[in-house]
Amino acid sequence: MNIAIVDDNAADRLRLEQMLKQYDTMNRLGLRIVHFSGGEELLKDYQPFQYTVIFLDIYMGGLSGIETAEKLRAVDDDSILIFMTTSESHRSEAFSVFATAYLSKPVTDEKVFRTMDHILRLKTERENRFSFAFDRQEYSLRYSEICSVETDGNYLLIKDREGKTYRTRMTFTHAEQMLDSRFLILMKGIIVNMDYIEQIKETQCVMQGGSVFPLHVKNAKELQQKWLNYKFTVIREATIPSGGRSEC
Repeated sequence: MNIAIVDDNAADRLRLEQMLKQYDTMNRLGLRIVHFSGGEELLKDYQPFQYTVIFLDIYMGGLSGIETAEKLRAVDDDSILIFMTTSESHRSEAFSVFATAYLSKPVTDEKVFRTMDHILRLKTERENRFSFAFDRQEYSLRYSEICSVETDGNYLLIKDREGKTYRTRMTFTHAEQMLDSRFLILMKGIIVNMDYIEQIKETQCVMQGGSVFPLHVKNAKELQQKWLNYKFTVIREATIPSGGRSEC
């Protein structure tokens, strides 16, 4: 697992690295940890999916952690972002870039270990796969790679996060039973991954990448609320608050 630490305070970077190495020793993960002194340095030669986890300080000289995350999300929607800060005032911005956790400084062993425990559970869940046949070949996509599934006669059209579409003979009911709670049924025959929803408004569900799906007017508000509840739950369960409260 590749981990990046982005913080303009060298002492804070070293302390976090020591905590992660201690966690690595206890769990035998084989972590590879890289330091960056600022957002510009991280982004300079950044490649999508280069790091599994990125710890980002919010207050840095040059690009802030939020600004860095916004630029990073334009090319990488898979890396797990963990914000570190001395202020609680940026939680809504962290929400907008799909941060997994928001750690208050000073960061402690307990906070880091609990965060890493959650990340390991999250990565395990994301490894669930959806298998199907397409063009005489067998495919197996991780749930986290699937953006949408919709009916096409007796077939399903499966669209992945890279924009590729697969056509397979399968019932919608079977797909619905296989997929987990991150998937939202917009109407009979259309199901989307809520992690990729950009917005739900009026009679449309707009996905990241530009795909648009229709909604029934009478169901739009209910679907929007389900999506917002999902987003809130993801952030609430992922965020490790200060003050020693238990995880939800």
